[in-house]
Parts: sequence; structure tokens; C-alpha cells
Amino acid sequence: MVYWFFASFVSASLQVLLEKLADLGISVYKSIGEFDDKLKKLERTLKRVQFLIHEAEEKQLLSDMEWKGLLQDLEQVAYDADDLVDEIAIKILKLEGGKLKKNQDQVTKLLSSLFKCSSAPNLSNIQAKLEGLLGELGELSQRRTRHDTVKYKLQTTSFVDESRVFGREADKSNVEQILLASSPSEESSRKGNDVVSVVPIVGMAGVGKTTLAQLLYNHDYVYHQRTKKIFNLFPFSPKQQAHFNLKMWISVTEDFDVMKLTRSMIEAAANGESAEALLSLDSLQVKLKSLLQNKKFLLVLDDLRIEKQNDWELLLQPLRHGLKGSKIIVTTRSLEVSKLVSAGKPYHLQCLLDGDCWSLLKEEALGNTDLNTVPELNEIGIKIAMKCKGLPLAAKTLGALLHSVGVDENEWNKILQSKIWDFIVPDLRSGYHPLPSHLRQCFAYCSLFPQNYDFERDKIVQMWMGEGFIIPEGERKMIQDAGSDYFDHLWRNSFFQVIGGKYYMHDAVREFAQTVSGKKFLRMEKINDPGIDEATRHLSLVCEFTRTTTFKVSYGCKGLRTFLLLAKYKSPIREVPNDLFLKLERLRLLDLSGTHIEELAGDIGNLKHLRFLDLSYTFIKWLPENVKELCILQTLRLRNCLKLLCLPKSIGRLKSLQHLELGGNSKLTSMPFGIGKLTGLQTVREFIVGPERGQLMELKDMNSIRGSLCIKQLEKVNNIEEAVEAKLADKEYLDILELQWTSTADGNSEHVLKELKPCGSLKELTLRRYGGRMFPTWVSDPSFSKLTSISLYDCEKCGLLPPLGKLPKLKFLKIVGMLELTVIGETFIGCDVGFQSLETLEICEMPKLERWVGLCNKDMESLCKLIIIECPQMVMLPSLHYLRSLKKLEIESCTKLPFMPDEGLSSSIETLIITECPLLEDRCRRDGGQDWEKIKHIPYREIGDI
Repeated sequence: MVYWFFASFVSASLQVLLEKLADLGISVYKSIGEFDDKLKKLERTLKRVQFLIHEAEEKQLLSDMEWKGLLQDLEQVAYDADDLVDEIAIKILKLEGGKLKKNQDQVTKLLSSLFKCSSAPNLSNIQAKLEGLLGELGELSQRRTRHDTVKYKLQTTSFVDESRVFGREADKSNVEQILLASSPSEESSRKGNDVVSVVPIVGMAGVGKTTLAQLLYNHDYVYHQRTKKIFNLFPFSPKQQAHFNLKMWISVTEDFDVMKLTRSMIEAAANGESAEALLSLDSLQVKLKSLLQNKKFLLVLDDLRIEKQNDWELLLQPLRHGLKGSKIIVTTRSLEVSKLVSAGKPYHLQCLLDGDCWSLLKEEALGNTDLNTVPELNEIGIKIAMKCKGLPLAAKTLGALLHSVGVDENEWNKILQSKIWDFIVPDLRSGYHPLPSHLRQCFAYCSLFPQNYDFERDKIVQMWMGEGFIIPEGERKMIQDAGSDYFDHLWRNSFFQVIGGKYYMHDAVREFAQTVSGKKFLRMEKINDPGIDEATRHLSLVCEFTRTTTFKVSYGCKGLRTFLLLAKYKSPIREVPNDLFLKLERLRLLDLSGTHIEELAGDIGNLKHLRFLDLSYTFIKWLPENVKELCILQTLRLRNCLKLLCLPKSIGRLKSLQHLELGGNSKLTSMPFGIGKLTGLQTVREFIVGPERGQLMELKDMNSIRGSLCIKQLEKVNNIEEAVEAKLADKEYLDILELQWTSTADGNSEHVLKELKPCGSLKELTLRRYGGRMFPTWVSDPSFSKLTSISLYDCEKCGLLPPLGKLPKLKFLKIVGMLELTVIGETFIGCDVGFQSLETLEICEMPKLERWVGLCNKDMESLCKLIIIECPQMVMLPSLHYLRSLKKLEIESCTKLPFMPDEGLSSSIETLIITECPLLEDRCRRDGGQDWEKIKHIPYREIGDI
């Protein structure tokens, strides 16, 4: 355990406890004066403990052993208090809803008992323990011996041996072209800097940002006036050649300090001349200004950390007096820093390929030794390099380790079989020390997940919420938003990597998280892992094979709060042991997703502290009715439960539920009566209307719903009043709405849809199998100023498109399966200049559509992609030459379309695809096709089978 992280864990636990106590204090029961006074005293004690922990962290006053005992005791007290406050909150929730006077009397008695002395845990005992620990902490904090528990990163220099760098040729060339640009970019100008432009290089710790900066800094083409050589490599005229006659390398080893950095720049620009005599920032900046005048300079700020825009602007003041074309290279792990110093896109430095990683490791390990003399090491070395996952720091560290053991095959095999990240983590520690304290538990929590785990953003945030890791940021900000900010902060600071739109954590970062979390967070990869003990609070099982007996390894952890079953092969698990819910009664989070369980045996109601339950991708058929006992459950995930028949009838009793994750395939046919009581529900992706009268009306007061909502089986709405009472217009946090009918046979659908007008803040709308002949006017109401996407699927009876051109922000429009539509005319545009923002238009499966007319100059002037598929009767297209932004035109299965519009096509088109359109294909032939002249300017053409 790294104790500066442990201190943060304890401090965060105390903060969560403070928030819970505050919640009790502001309730209607705070009028109990004696209780309120004692509660405030406890809050003051907790705040003093927090203050001393922060002070000790800042001064680094405590040795590890002294730290350890005190922090563990404090953490245990915080856990005990947290459990106790939970139990009181649960009892209060259960008492709510009865006779007010009787219940208030019971609550008064309950709260008063909290501070009565007894052998049972109570707040008086906790107050006494905290005061004792506070005294110990105060005594230790008086000591003035400083212990450097965290070593900051050593300074870097500009020197590099290029012969020992591998796989960075393309990166070097790419950034060089940016540096050699003759004038600052538009982005730099927007930052108010018309002389010097900034090139941020962003990447995770150890990926080689400093090395790339060193290559660029020392490259001849960067700072020497060898225009002829540059001219041979890059197509610039001699007058445009970028060169730098002054260069400065600054290693930013501490937090951002304008005076220190300015002094360092002066010393670099003046060949080492000391600037110590200059004591004010003004004198320093005047001196730097004089050194930079009439010079085009290159400045490297390596490992920059900065939080305030004003500080950056202050640092830039003298730098603006260099010659135009001066450049600043900033290396950083943080996208936030990149955004602060430059409005342009940063250069994202990725990990090395395995081959380059092996070349680097081989150079470090063998040096001048010829690999041919030790061929047996080649295969072992390649496997070690692959385990580095492309991280240069890992390759260099392991290479040095291999070098120290020589060319001994047995020693190389030992290193191959070892946990290689144990050797790497110490070198990463200084890079991650600046992580804000409130994020450290969230970061450590990520150590529970296995290699190559796909971190689902919403789920991870819900987990952090359930653990109590997220601290509310004021009354206006929802805790989910605060959690999303936490996740984004970790991503922007390179703790997560985005690959193919998914979030992953590099093995080095994950193992570092494991190192700092110690036994508190344990990822068990073997059933008999000796690491598990009573100190373990958060446990994940990622064993290769699991059985029902696997659960029992957790029973020894009496204070366990997290149980995640993340094994690769989960299918053998078909049932939960009956005693699981009795043994792990303090669980906050339980994840059984992906198993083959069909029911929850035992008394799940015993998990009264549970806040997060994930049963997604299981074969569960129903949840037991005693789930109603989970009074403080916040998240229930039931996605893709193929056999799920119904939700519990008592679901309306889960007053704390915020996220009900449904969706995918299931056998749900309706929502339970009383679900409308969950007025705090934020996520309910699916709402299935059943045959019971008034079901849709359950939505009336559920105005906290946010994100997306799909309402299914709307044909079962019995009368219009139900649609009116659903009050969709009051769902102001709803971004995406999908309205579904099972078929278009419903004769009531026009009236129902008319009353389902959503809030004007909606961003995306989808209608499926709507059975009306016309759309209500609200669908094209320009007051929907944020609506960017509309999809209309299988609205088979509609013969007229609404005037969607009036929607000012509509970017995406897809219309599929309108079987009665024959003409797309001027009414579709709806105004003088229609579809001002539309970028993509797809028209598909229109068997009766014959003509599309009415497109005029300036209509759809932002359209980039136009797709027309399976319109077999279409014989006329509008004047497409008006579409001056069109990049791609695709026409498929329009068998009667005879020719391209007479005016031809826009010159902006880059891709044209025409398939299964025999008449059009013939006219577009290169050899004699009558429409060839209209399309020959298009760079990429795919016409029929040609």
C-alpha cells in the first residue's frame, strides 16, 4: 500500500460520512434539538480529523508504520459509522409513508437512541473513538521530521541518442511538418497569440513523449538554417522554410510557477547565465523579452502541469516578442492542459508496435552483443516485449533488468514468467502523484478489472456512486454528472485509452492502480490467492473457471463492500449459494452479470446496504419480491436478460432507485403498477406499456428521467387521456426519445402521438411503426431548437412527409419504409431555406415513391451524404447541383430512375455509388454513356459491377 494514497482513501471515506450526516441533519427531523447538537459536534470532529490528515500529507510528517496503524483505525471507525448511518437511514425510509404523527414519534425515539451509551455500536462510541484518534493524530502532526514518501520526477534534458530510439519515425515526421509551418495556425490565433504557436504532445506516462520532444529539439531541420535540405524534404519555397536560431529546453518538474519557469527560460536563452539577481516577475519578463526579440525560437516545456488559463497567458507575455513562426512544444499527459495551451488538436502519441518494442528492449538488454550468438534468447525476448504492450518505459526498464542478468536463458525465463509490471510501477509513481485526492479511490477501484476490460462509462460511474466515492458538487449538479466528470478527468489525464470508441486501461496503469490500492482492492485471479484477508473491502473474481463454491472464498471478508464476478468463463455458475446474502451483509455492490443464474435464491433482502445490483446477460426469470427491502438501492441493471418475464410488483418501494437499466432482448411485456412512484429515477431506457389501464400514466411524475427513453407497445394505450397524463413535455432532461408501436394496425396512433409531444430540449427522435396517415405538427415544430436527429421507420400508412426542413439544427434524417409515399415535394422543405443544418439524408424502402422535387438554391447547403435505396418506382430526382457540400451520393435499387438531373451534380462530390439501377448505370458508362460528362469529375466512382 502506498500510504499517501491510503490517506486519501481515509479522507474520502470521512467526507462521504460527513455528507451522510449532513443529509440526516437537513431532514425534517433536525428539529430534535439534542440530536442536532450532537450531530454537529460529530461533524466538527470529523472535519478536524480531515484537516490534520491533509496537513500531514502536505508536510509528509509521518513514517509509513506510524501512518499505517493510525489510518487503519480511522478507516475502521469511518466504516462503522457509515454502516450505522446507513441503518438509520433505512429505518427512516421504511417509516415514511405511514401515519405522520406516529412515524415522527418513532423517528424521534430512533435518533435519540443513536447517542445513548450501550454495548451496541452508536454515535457516542464513534465520537469517543474519533476524539481519541484525533489526539494521536494531533500529537504526530506536531513532529517536524519530514519523510519524502513520494519522490518527484527528476529533471529531463534535451540530449538523446537517436540510435537507441525505435518506431518513432512517423511521429517525428508528422510533428516536424507542424513545426515547419510558416505561420501560426488558425487555432493559435484564436488563443490570442499571433507570433508563437503551441504544439501539444499528449500521451500516457512512459509512452515516450519526452523522447519525441528530444528528437524534434535536436533535429537539424528544426533549428538550423539549412533551407536547401529542408526544401528537398518538404515542398516549401525557400522563403517559407522554418528554422529556429534560439532553442530552450525546460523540464517542468513541479507545479506550474511562472517565476521559476521564466527564470529557467532566461538561463536557457542566455547560455546558462544566472537570473538569480532578478527578484521580481516584471524584471524577469523584461529580461526574457530582450533575449527573444528578433529571434525565431523553439521552446520545449516537458511534462507541463497547469490548471489556470491566466497563469498560461502570463507566462506567454514575453514569448510573444519573438519572431513570427516561433514554436512551443508542450508534452503532457493531460488533455485538459493541451486544451488550455492550444485550441488546436493535440498530437496523440500512441504505444509502439511489438516489433519496435522488441528492438528497444533488445538494444537495452544486449547492447553490442550479437543476438546470433545467443539465438535461444530471441523467442524469450520477443515474448517479454509483447508483454510490455508497446510501452517504451516498460521495454527500457525490463531491458536494463535483462542486461543485469546477462545472457542467461534461465534468468530471462524467470523474468518472462514474473509479474513484469512490478518492475515498472515504481517508475510510473511520480507521474501519477498529482492525481486529485477525490479521484484516488476511483482510480484504485479500476484495479479490480481484468486485462483488456472494456470500461463502460455509465456503469463505472454507477459503481462509484454505489461505493460512495462521488462527492456532490453543490445542489444544482447531479451526482451522476459529477461522476461523469471524474471519469472524464481520468481519461483526459491518460489513465484510460480510447480504442475504437471504447475505454481501456493500459496494463501498466492498471497494475499501478493495484499497487497503490493494496489489499483493500483485490483482483483475485486464483481461487487460493493468499492476498485475500479481513482487510479486503472490494473483491473481484477473475479466475479462469468458476463454480458455485467460488463464492465462498469471499466469506472471510466480513466487511466486504464489493463483489464482482468477472471470470472469463462464467457459464458454470447457475445459482447463487443460499448463504451468500447472509455472509456478505455489508455489500454495497454485487455484479453477477454474464452468469447463467435463473433466480436469486436466499434472502437478498438481507443485503440492506446494497446500492448496485447487476444481473445483466443472465437467465434470470424474475426477481424475488423481497427485493423491496433494498431501500437504498440506487442501480438495478437487467440488460439483455433473455428470460426475464416481469419486474417485481414491489419495485415502487425502491425509493432510492436512480437507474433501472433495461434494454436488449427480454420477455418483458409490461411495467409493474406503482413504478411511477420512483420519481427520482434518472435512467429507464425502456418503458413497456402493458394491457392494464393507465400504464402510460405512470410516467406522469417521473420527471428526473434523463438520457434516452424508449416507450414500447403504444398500441396498448387505451385512451388519449393516458398519453396526455404521461406529460412527456415535462421531461426536461430527456435527450433521446423513441416511440414504438408493435404494428401499424392501431387506429388510435394519430391521437396518441399528438399528445406525446416531448420537451423542446430533445436532441434525437425515432418513430417506429407509427400507424397514422399524417404526422402531428409538433414533429416539425422549429421550437425544437436542439433536435439534431430524426429517424422514421416503417410508418407504412403515411403518404405525406412533415415539413422537417423547418427544424433549424437537424443534422441527420433517416426515412425507411413509408409504403404510401409517392412524392417528396416542396412541403417537405417547409420554409424559404430548408434544412439549414442537415448533413446526412437517407431515404430507403419506398415502393411507391416516384418523384422528389422542390429542392431550391440554398436548401440543404450543409448536406454531406445522400443515400437513396430501394425506391423502385422513382423516376425523378431534384436538382442536386444545389448541394454544394455533398461528398457522397449513393443510389441503390432504383430500377426505373432513368438519368441524372439535367443540371448535373455538385463539384463537391467525392464518392458516387450506383448499384442495381440498370437505366442509370447504362447512362453513366465511361464509353458513351449519356450522363458520363455529369459524373466524370468525381474522384471515386462505383457504377454497377464496374
